[in-house]
Amino acid sequence: MRRSIAAGVTALAAVLLLATPARADEKPFRILVIDDLTGIYQGNGGPNTVLATTMAAEDFGGKVLGRKVEVLSANHQNKPDIAASLAGRYIDQEGVSALVLGGSSSAGLAAQAIAKQRGITTLVTGGYASNFSGDQCSPYGTQWAPSTDALSNAVAKGLVDAGAKKWFFITADYVFGKSLSSDASKAVTAAGGSVVGEAKHPLDSPDMASQILQAQGSGADIIALANAGPDLVTTIKQAREFGMGDKLAAMLVFTNNVVSMGLDVAQGMKFPVAFYWDQNDASRAWGQRFMARNNKQVPTMGHALAYVATQHYLRSVQKAGTDDAKTIAKTIREIPIDSPMVSNARIQANGRVVMDLMIAEVKTPKESKDPAADLYKIRTTIPGASLFTPAEKSGCPSLLSE
Repeated sequence: MRRSIAAGVTALAAVLLLATPARADEKPFRILVIDDLTGIYQGNGGPNTVLATTMAAEDFGGKVLGRKVEVLSANHQNKPDIAASLAGRYIDQEGVSALVLGGSSSAGLAAQAIAKQRGITTLVTGGYASNFSGDQCSPYGTQWAPSTDALSNAVAKGLVDAGAKKWFFITADYVFGKSLSSDASKAVTAAGGSVVGEAKHPLDSPDMASQILQAQGSGADIIALANAGPDLVTTIKQAREFGMGDKLAAMLVFTNNVVSMGLDVAQGMKFPVAFYWDQNDASRAWGQRFMARNNKQVPTMGHALAYVATQHYLRSVQKAGTDDAKTIAKTIREIPIDSPMVSNARIQANGRVVMDLMIAEVKTPKESKDPAADLYKIRTTIPGASLFTPAEKSGCPSLLSE
């Protein structure tokens, strides 16, 4: 009898063991946002990129591969060494499946390099240097943020064709600024214009008077701003004080920059954007949900792209049945990018997400119903195919089939 009971207990234990999911399958499916969470670019991306990524996971259903999706965040402080260290630690110790990258491009590129070594997916939603899908691309990476080549092409040709032939650049002295200045210079030259000078400045400069005076003395038709964030805001405000506001051409402007400047300063500015929260019904509905959770801060295009990229990544994982980065690199290109928040988006062989860009014009104070949210008029849309560098010309050494 005791033997029968013991045998029954053993058999029951075996059945229960088979019926119980493996503990490894119950660990969270982790996505890490590495961004500037406290510094000069926190408004462009920062905590609101974490929110957008979290919303994407929630709207997907909160689970993938039977595991709860958990969004983690880490502050790289715009320092490449810190970004690389954080990427390695979270991959090795926390088992993250993907990195969402923003903040300074130099920090993002350092994190992507570590992810490439470890075979981990990267979603570059707040890194704008063309290097992410160019010479420093990853076979496991996709760049969703409009790159400096596309931003330059969207601005330069129209201005040169309108007669603004001579250009002077005020450039942030790090990888993003240099990339934007280089790409814009090529676009200006290709359109028939010329570059008559350049003045560089360190990241997070409180005074741009010296650079503006150099630009003023150059005889340029256009003062092109190859900077972003607070540096861009400072340059625009001081240029207007010097009476140079009508010569400015900005290529990367965020909604939070416009709010910081105020409509009285920013009114009339035109620049390319991939997303504006009030562009259509779907973006408006998402933007209102987003602002309801962050004290009414308007989403930037970086925040929207973090949402779209994360959703597309999770759909790819679900379809592939794995988070293996090599498998995902193929699946993420095969699945159509199904989001009304971006237009005609597709992923090239170098990981560059090509999409249409819109030309936004900042409203006047009289036109705006809310100076903190009602910011832009959309003037026109430019097809992405005419703006982004083709994969075969990008310099990326890791081309994959689209």
